[in-house]
Amino acid sequence: MDPDNDATSPELDLEAIGPALGKLPSGVYILTAMHRGERLGMLASFVEQAGFDPPAISVAVSKGRRIAEAIDETGLFGVNVLAEDDGSLMKPFAQSDNASPFDGIELADGDGPPQILESLAFLSCRRIGEVDCGDHTLYAAEVLGGELHDGRKPMVRIRKNGFQY
Repeated sequence: MDPDNDATSPELDLEAIGPALGKLPSGVYILTAMHRGERLGMLASFVEQAGFDPPAISVAVSKGRRIAEAIDETGLFGVNVLAEDDGSLMKPFAQSDNASPFDGIELADGDGPPQILESLAFLSCRRIGEVDCGDHTLYAAEVLGGELHDGRKPMVRIRKNGFQY
């Protein structure tokens, strides 16, 4: 395969790439941010540790998401790590039409990005860079703080096709 080919090349075999790409395991997270006094949250899976000193992560957010606007304006966001038994916690954030996904969810006190106390862990982050990745924006972020809430196992997701959530 020619590495100089781009995604629009007719030689790119998307039917072969999709199932292979889907086998890259990812965690399941709820990204949170404050934007003009409003709490925002979205379900995410494209999150990865990206550095040790300073501690850093990368997060990919689909273009057009409201949380991307918040990250662009404030530079601050939170990553709530979900445990393997947190299926009911993630449901309100998986629905794009849910105006109040935080209803009934216990949050830590504070003015920063919402920290979901039922999640496995929380990371408070500050954007330090970004890269355009086609239909997503990849944010690099320094981890400013973190908290492990309990010792459950993290949720791991394997997709059937790397071109679908």
